[in-house]
Amino acid sequence: MRSRQTVLSLIILCALMVIGAGIFLTQSHYNPALLQKNAFVSGPKEAPSGLAAGKFFKPLPQGIKPLTPAETFDRRNLSDKIDGKAELYLSAGFKGLVSQRFKDENRADLWVEAFVYDMGDNQNAFSVFSTQRRNDGTALDLAKDAYRTSNALFLIHGRYYLEIIASKASEDLPGPIKIMAETFISNTPSEAAASNESTLFPKEGQVDGSISLIAANAFGYEGFDKIYTAQYRFDGHTLMAYVSRRKTPEKAKEMAADYRTFLLAFGGKDIESQLPEKGARMIEILDTYEIVFSHGPYLAGVREAASADQAKTLAERLRRRLKE
Repeated sequence: MRSRQTVLSLIILCALMVIGAGIFLTQSHYNPALLQKNAFVSGPKEAPSGLAAGKFFKPLPQGIKPLTPAETFDRRNLSDKIDGKAELYLSAGFKGLVSQRFKDENRADLWVEAFVYDMGDNQNAFSVFSTQRRNDGTALDLAKDAYRTSNALFLIHGRYYLEIIASKASEDLPGPIKIMAETFISNTPSEAAASNESTLFPKEGQVDGSISLIAANAFGYEGFDKIYTAQYRFDGHTLMAYVSRRKTPEKAKEMAADYRTFLLAFGGKDIESQLPEKGARMIEILDTYEIVFSHGPYLAGVREAASADQAKTLAERLRRRLKE
């Protein structure tokens, strides 16, 4: 027994000696380049997707100073900054984010944080802007899509989606925040926005500021992406129209048929009705009425109508608009 214990101890001792020798050799032949990249040596992060951190808002408004250095995030670590919302941005084509906090020199309890999202193109930027649009916003003339609330400002500038959010509402902030937004627009080159489906909705009955773009999985259906929607009000009821340009008329027709099948699988019921567009179908589901159809390369439809007549009226207006 003692001889076995002695042999085992010798084996363990030899193993420890081998490990120690390996560590010694590794440290004696270190790579200085690797050493400079380890966690103990910090260096400036390269801004993702070409974002120029720290240059967007210079010169700052009087009395506003940086509170923290600019931070940059990419697709790999976006959730570190906006945990819970990252998937919304990622599914819409997110490329990079630069964020930074600024303080009011005269108010120790007042600061703002600016978020500059590079979404790749204007359509993607509109998707995150419209999906998160606040109901209490007041439109601004800074950009085509811009508004403010009691403590924040939101806008689209080309491929960029900008948020400037204050720690709390204050009468002292709207002016400086607007100046920061104007400076951002002036300092940031932007390509012209491409035309999109948002112009295809009929105006009659449309709720102001209700046009939105759902980047993926619209209405719970995995196949629906890049779906533009608009809200309408008929006789005290709110319903929705939607439209999306697909690659070909055949793709639009196929997607309309697939979505109808999806609705039927979840309890929808086909309703026989005379509809204006050939191939259009009406489905009753959860005590509401939907119409889905295609017109050329466009997938289109109506949702959440309180009656079949409401659904048909809005579908006909949408069809006429697409025909134009």
